[in-house]
Amino acid sequence: MDDLSPWRGRRGQRRRRAALSCLAAVALLVPAPVPANSPAALERAIQANFLFKFAPFVEWPPAAFSGTERNFVICVVGEDPFGAMLNDVVRGQKMVGRPVVVRRTGGEAGPACHILFAGRSADPGYAPFATTGGQPVLTVADKGAGPSGAMIEFVRRNGRVRFQIDDKAARANGLKISSKLLGLAIAVDRK
Repeated sequence: MDDLSPWRGRRGQRRRRAALSCLAAVALLVPAPVPANSPAALERAIQANFLFKFAPFVEWPPAAFSGTERNFVICVVGEDPFGAMLNDVVRGQKMVGRPVVVRRTGGEAGPACHILFAGRSADPGYAPFATTGGQPVLTVADKGAGPSGAMIEFVRRNGRVRFQIDDKAARANGLKISSKLLGLAIAVDRK
């Protein structure tokens, strides 16, 4: 009997399918490679993924999509810590049935954004969230490295990237954050 006999015939076909299914399942469980040459690069890659992954857990009012903009827009203002990583994360993705695009500006970004990430800036008058008050724009920043006042702030705890949420500010701007996302946050301001 040769070594391949268990893989031949009808039973062998089932075994091959089962083995391929297991291999496919394992491949899905292995995380995608992250372009990380340093811990800081890995942290930025994680933040870029979080930034995109927040969107399915936020409900925007219909008015947020009533303008001429046909895309779901993630804006980055100030210093851009992500570079091409954020573009790679959103490439080919859709949110609320719209293609996701990234726009970068040096200063303020207005209500044309659905998510606004504000990086640091050397400008003393830097107030990236000033134009978003009352607008359905999810604001995000890196606590300690970006401006204060964001609805979601990235924080570091025990060497991991986590986030805290100001649900009160989100609700004031017409956004509803899912209880699932609120449950993942390390702190939630609901007052």
